[in-house]
Formats: sequence, structure tokens, C-alpha cells
Amino acid sequence: MSTISLGITGLGGYAGWACDQLLATANKPITDARPNARLTAVCEPDLVKHAAKAAALRAAGITVVTKLDDLLDLPIEAVWLPLPIDLHRPFTERALAAGKAVLVEKPAAGAIDDVDAMIEAQEAAALPVAVGYQNLFDESTWIVKRRLLDGAIGDPTCASVVCCWPRSDAYFSRTPWAGKLKRNGTWVLDSPANNAMAHFLNLALFLLGPTERESAEPLAVEAELYRVNDIENYDTCCLRYELPRGGKLVIGFTHACRRTIHPAITITGSNGSMKFWNSNRYEITTNNNGGPHSYPAAPHVGSLVTRGFADYVLGSPSPHVATLTNARAHTIAVNGASEAAPVRAIPSEFIKVVPGPDGHPLRTLPGIEDALLACAGECQMLHESARAVWSVPAGSKDLRGYDHFTAPAGGRTAPVRELV
Repeated sequence: MSTISLGITGLGGYAGWACDQLLATANKPITDARPNARLTAVCEPDLVKHAAKAAALRAAGITVVTKLDDLLDLPIEAVWLPLPIDLHRPFTERALAAGKAVLVEKPAAGAIDDVDAMIEAQEAAALPVAVGYQNLFDESTWIVKRRLLDGAIGDPTCASVVCCWPRSDAYFSRTPWAGKLKRNGTWVLDSPANNAMAHFLNLALFLLGPTERESAEPLAVEAELYRVNDIENYDTCCLRYELPRGGKLVIGFTHACRRTIHPAITITGSNGSMKFWNSNRYEITTNNNGGPHSYPAAPHVGSLVTRGFADYVLGSPSPHVATLTNARAHTIAVNGASEAAPVRAIPSEFIKVVPGPDGHPLRTLPGIEDALLACAGECQMLHESARAVWSVPAGSKDLRGYDHFTAPAGGRTAPVRELV
């Protein structure tokens, strides 16, 4: 078994979880010959806050430094960057310039301009860069993608993604940039589509892509963006994309819900359908040979990503990873939606505040879960469905040749129209 030496940035938040995952993997026996990643070094600027963890790492033989340059000077092959979105581009560029392969967290960046700059840096360095969209590291995803390309369900006509994850006040106060448009002057566009649920928009675009390794870059978007929380960006959205291979992709995401609906992706074609359920299985049903034929989806664990990344770094001709090019399609989708429509504040009379699963106040839109499910089933937008009296007609934008994010439409001050 081949192993790459890996450095990681940070010990708090998601970075701390990633570090724990690598340590747990190191303590378990490997039963196959697939490549693996060995945690060799950690960069953490605040060693007062994380003193105990840093001491435990040093005791395990792992180098701990406080500066990125010191990490990049070490004899490691790759770095994992589980950082805030605004740091993805500069840290990726610095790592590549230092001769290190990069695993950067999702989304690749907040704006398409930054993603394209990262692609240029990767091409100049001729080194692997993967993005932490975990589903694309799962072999089942690639099996299903090949079946779709082979025509198992025919030509796609309508696809949808629905996810409803309640998020209370605590979620939006967990970090200063939660729900923000920018962090430190750089676009982050924090929202369900660009953070918690980004995996599933990205996965749908990958499954709908024209070739085995390509994702579908939307040709146009219609967008309805709403918020019930006191944030700059949206916490609820309904999006509809025009796709290069024909058909539409409808997205329904919300944090303003009481009921949890785990991510469900459906692709309906002329000869059947594909479904992705609860992040644990794919199903393909065809008109000619029945089904459903099931494919288990791997759980979201660090070893799934790091072993796929190690395979990529070691030169596999067909690694199961998400690339910057895959991530580019997702960023086009998110940027285009933000330029297409302003974020609308929903009037308080339509909002119900209840205790969230964590005990903190949760602002909800009663009935939003069923409304988004119905829209997905009918390939509709919320304002077309008559299921949300507070909804407004969608804004739209052509995305052909899209390569520059200007700014969100209307900032954060767009009012909801007067209801009659």
C-alpha cells in the first residue's frame, strides 16, 4: 500500500474533525491495497486555545507549527485546507507554489473568478487539486454516472434536489460570517446552496454532466431567494436551471423548516428514473428491465476523501475525486442565482418561531417542506405552485459563457412585494 504524507491547516471546527478522522484512520488496520494518507504535520496559529490537542499530536510524532509557510516548508506531499471560504483561493495558490498537492474544502470559492484563478494556478503547477465534495469520492457515484451516460433512464427531462435541514439561531451565530455575503472583503455567499447543502447541488450537476468526469454547467437560471433569519444572504431558495443536455434541474433548499427532509435527488428520464436517498443509496428504475436497482452510497467520512485524494496524488489515471472543474459548475450555479434575484425578507406574519432541535429559537415557514417537495415533483418554482403566498416571481439570468461574478442582485435590502 502506498501512502502520502499530509499536512492539515487548523485544529478547530471542521479542521479539528478532519484531524481526528486522520488520527482514527491511522490507528485502524488497513485491509486493502488502496493508497492512504498519513497525517504528518498540522498548522494552527492559536496554540493557546488548542494546547492540549497540539500536545497530543506532538506526542504522536506529528509536527505542529503556527504558520502556513512553515507547514509548506516541511517534506510533505500534500495539504488539506479545511478553512473558511475566503481563504480557499490564497491558501491553495500558496500551497501549489510550494509544490504541494491540495485538498481544499467545499465550495472551491465564493466567486467564479476565484475558482478560475485556482484552476490557472493548478495548471501552472501541474499538481493535483481536489475539492471536498465527498460524494464524488464514492465509487457508487461513478457507477451510477456511467449507467446514466449509457442511457439507463434515457434522456433527462427533469431533475430535482430537495433538502430541508432546520437551523436555529445558534447555527447563524456560530461564526461571524454565517449567512454573510463576504468575509474579509472576499465573496463567500454563505447559504444553504453554498455551504450545508452544497454537496447535493454539486452531486446533481455531476450526475447530469455530459461525460464521465464532467459536471453540467447550467445554461440559465431562475431564482427565488428568501430569508427569515436576520442574515445578509438567503436561508431558503427555489432554483431552476436549464441544462446543456436538455431538461431542467429544480432545487429546493431551506433551513427555515421544522421537519427534516434529508437530501433527495431525482433525475427523471425518457426511459426511467434515478434517485439518491438520505445520502446512503442510489436507485435506478428503468422502463424496460424494472428495478429499482440499488447502489449503496458511502457515508461521509474523512477516510473516504483522503484515500481517494491519495490515489489522485499518486497518479491514478481515473481517480474518484471532485476536481476544481467539477466545483466550477457548482459555483456558476450559485453565483448565477445570486445575480438573478434579490434576497427577499419574508414578512413576520408568515414566520413561526419554535424551539429548534438544539433548544434554540428556530424560525420556520409552516408548510415549506411540502411546498418544496411538490415543486420538485412538478418541476415548478414556488411562485408557480400557489403553495407559498409569500413567494414572488423568479428572477432569471443567462449563464452561457459565465466567468465573472459581479454582485448579488439588490444587496440585502430587497423588500417583499405588498401582498393583496
